[in-house]
Amino acid sequence: MDPIQFYKLAFLSLSLESAALVLLNTRGDAYFFAFWVTHGAAAVVAAWLVWTTLPKTLRRPRRYALSLVFLLALLFPLLGVAGLVVAVRIALASPKAPRVQDAVQDAPKLEIYAIRPGMDHEVDALPPGKVARIAVDPKRSTSQRIRAVLALRDMPARLALPLLRQLLGDPDEEIRLLAYSIASTWEQRVTADLQKVKQEFEALQARSTARPEALAQAAKRVAELQMEFIYQGLAQGDLRRFALDQAWTYTQFGLRVQPNDPTLLMLQLRLAMARDDLDAAQDALMQLDENASPAVWVPYAAELAWKARHFTAVRAILSQLRMAEVAPRLRPMMQLWFAEEG
Repeated sequence: MDPIQFYKLAFLSLSLESAALVLLNTRGDAYFFAFWVTHGAAAVVAAWLVWTTLPKTLRRPRRYALSLVFLLALLFPLLGVAGLVVAVRIALASPKAPRVQDAVQDAPKLEIYAIRPGMDHEVDALPPGKVARIAVDPKRSTSQRIRAVLALRDMPARLALPLLRQLLGDPDEEIRLLAYSIASTWEQRVTADLQKVKQEFEALQARSTARPEALAQAAKRVAELQMEFIYQGLAQGDLRRFALDQAWTYTQFGLRVQPNDPTLLMLQLRLAMARDDLDAAQDALMQLDENASPAVWVPYAAELAWKARHFTAVRAILSQLRMAEVAPRLRPMMQLWFAEEG
């Protein structure tokens, strides 16, 4: 507060108190009532002045602090306000006694987060990028981050797993455990499906009456799940190489029985490119050219030409496709290569 304004208000308070004393010494009910009105007004001004001089820690809560000072000024004119100011100054100037730490520490409190019923729908309505930013933002509240991490369960594993791996190093233990739980659940689900189809394949192999076509289809299912393990990002490093080799072995088993099966040929092409085996990928493309629609294999042929540094061939390969046959995620690539024609 401005010092001039402070002194003006202090003078006003003293003037009102002086007027109240004069009214108190005058006989008559009207004068007595006027005394309380004047004295109350002086107490309000004094309470405001004293409250502004208190330390910030003693001004809160504002309503109760002002009420206390007003009552002191009303019931104990001058002495009550002066006594409060002096008591506060003495307390602030006095040295604080050191606090003795107890040997027994308080048990950690269990935090229970209030989840509103509509909160799930609010998080689900957010775009994946926004959910991911909330999940990794340490400035967000824990409850918000937990809901965002839980929302990752509805995202494709190949998009959510890199983020979940990042959260495994999060300083918040709850976030780490939740991220590990979601990633582990996905891995266990795919592993269980893979073990099941492997057992079915081995059971068919053990039967002498099993048809070769049934064996080829069983091998294809094993290879597809191995590929799913890789595609979802669940297999990394040596485990990824092992899964690629296993998927390749089962794919070749199926192709020996059904060499023209488009699904098996497509699986062979994807595996060859994942293994950077360009020759095997080229052989698979030649077979797919005779047994499948160009819309299926042309994007892979363009990628293969790109990897082989045959850039002029990429445009010629992609020209076999019409825009209506291209998946939405590939249309920006088509527009880039054929921008000059547009």
